Parts: sequence; structure tokens; C-alpha cells
Amino acid sequence: MAATAATLAVAGGAVLGLAAPASAHNYLVSSTPKVGGTLTELPDRFDITTNDRLLAIGGSDSGFAFRVIGPDGRYHEDGCVSVDGPSMTTKAALGDSGKYEVEWQIVSADGHTVSDRYDFTWKAPAGFSPDRGTATPATCADDSGGGSGAAASSAPDAASGDTGDSSATDALFIGAGGIVLAGVVVAVLLLLRRRPAAPATDDHDED
Repeated sequence: MAATAATLAVAGGAVLGLAAPASAHNYLVSSTPKVGGTLTELPDRFDITTNDRLLAIGGSDSGFAFRVIGPDGRYHEDGCVSVDGPSMTTKAALGDSGKYEVEWQIVSADGHTVSDRYDFTWKAPAGFSPDRGTATPATCADDSGGGSGAAASSAPDAASGDTGDSSATDALFIGAGGIVLAGVVVAVLLLLRRRPAAPATDDHDED
């Protein structure tokens, strides 16, 4: 029985070991501006790229945010983001030179929100017209979902059953783990049934 319990424990641990990596949160792979980097020219857009597909349910960017805060504490984003595969992007705008902070939030492939912040330095080129920014975070003015919704619509749609490669991988790992565990249980039961019976004792007295 001790050997049986140990076998089942090992099998259970293997199942958990397979399922755990598949349910890990997304993490940052690259960004524009770079973490701790210095910008000398304004890029076409700012972006956050993660290691896995982002979860934009029904073409919605709810749960996603990309804020750019200047050295004067003013916000330089329009509140609109686009979600495409593992990346989230927003329109680039900056004010005067100085140290800026990026605050970002995404919906991970496992359905959990992930957020973080980092700093970068902006050195405006000659003749640059600084953005005035806003005192509070902006809200996307496109109520029809055009700016962010159009790009987000290419992300997995939960209503259509496509929640991304990560979700499919989760199901595959969990299903495979269940099969392995079931097989171990059946094998243990068969071994127990095949154990040889103890020899019978002769209770009859010899004449």
C-alpha cells in the first residue's frame, strides 16, 4: 500500500507539473520606449510585447491600459490602445525633455490582468513641438471601438471559441496529465489483483 501511495503521489505531481507552466501569466519581452532607455526621436507608436497572446475578449480592450507620464506629472496618452497577438500599442506623444514613466496593464492569456511600470528618458530633437498632455489620464474618444477595437478584433474571440493558443495548450496538458494518472491507477490495480495468494495451511491431523 505504501508503494501504491507513492506511485499515485508521483503521478499527481507530474500532472501538476505539466499544468502549471501552461497557466503562467504573460511577461514583458520588449517595449518601445525601452525599459530604462533613452529616446532621441519620437517613434510612430509605443508598444508592449509579451511572451504570449493577449486576451481581448469579443474584440474589447477592456482591462488594457498604456499611460505615459511626463516629468511634470501630466499624461501624454489618448487612452486608446490596440491589441494584436502578444502586443499592445498606443499612439506616441511626448512633452518636454526629461524623465518619463510608463504604466501598463494587459489581460494575460490565462485571463488574469498583469500590470507594471518603468522609466525612460526623453531628449527632444531640435524643432520638436511638445505635447501639452492632460492633468488626468485620457479616455479613448472613439466610442465605436475604431482605434482600439479594430485592432483588438483580430485578437481571440471567446464567443467564437477561440481563446488563443495558450488556452488550447492548457487543455492539452491537463488532458494528457489526466490520461497518465488514469493509466497509473489502472496499472497499480492490475498488479494488486495478480499478487499470488498465500499458501493454504493443512489443518488435518496425520493418522
